[in-house]
Amino acid sequence: MCASAQHLTYNEWLQRAMVDRRLDPCYGAGPKTPAQMSSDAEFVAATLAVDSVRRSASGRLVDHGTALLKGGDLAQAMMRFNQAWLVDSTSARPFWGFGAFFMALDRPALALRWYKRGLELDGDNVPVLNGMTAALLAERHAASPEEAERRNDLLSAALALAQRAHDLDPTDATAVYRLAVCHLLRSDCPEAIRFSEQCAVLPSCPMEAGFRESLLKRCP
Repeated sequence: MCASAQHLTYNEWLQRAMVDRRLDPCYGAGPKTPAQMSSDAEFVAATLAVDSVRRSASGRLVDHGTALLKGGDLAQAMMRFNQAWLVDSTSARPFWGFGAFFMALDRPALALRWYKRGLELDGDNVPVLNGMTAALLAERHAASPEEAERRNDLLSAALALAQRAHDLDPTDATAVYRLAVCHLLRSDCPEAIRFSEQCAVLPSCPMEAGFRESLLKRCP
């Protein structure tokens, strides 16, 4: 998903979000005008007229935003995630969307902030756990070699989250792959190989092209 950030940089997002609160998660922190609140109410009413269940109506908007994010339209994706939050602010899925948005902008620290909020709402949400794992691994990758303790802490946290996601859903290919990555980074070859083999036979295994080469190099 990070590859789709070409259509919006972080600085461009900052500038645009300052004048268009639809691009700020949860529509930003400032108060809304009466016209904005009226518009929000009309949107929610129209959405619930099609699907009266807030959770599923919100989920449809997250799905739409996810497709837009994968297609590279980050601005429209954020608008859909915000609408999803507007319809159901108690769902973890819009917060997953906010996190995925910032991962696409290569800002894992910001992504973590939103993933954590999603996890506070639903501690068993596997996509949110997977997102947090990816963000922690990205933070570790960005840390300098001199920050050995921080890198180890980030890896330990990522491994714990990946294991938790796998425990909740052993068939989730993303969780399996993240476990393979974490174990490879820990130089635990037997576990890295085991989880990579598990991922390879699961549908939609997100294994990156260079992972198998790294695995063969480090675990001959």
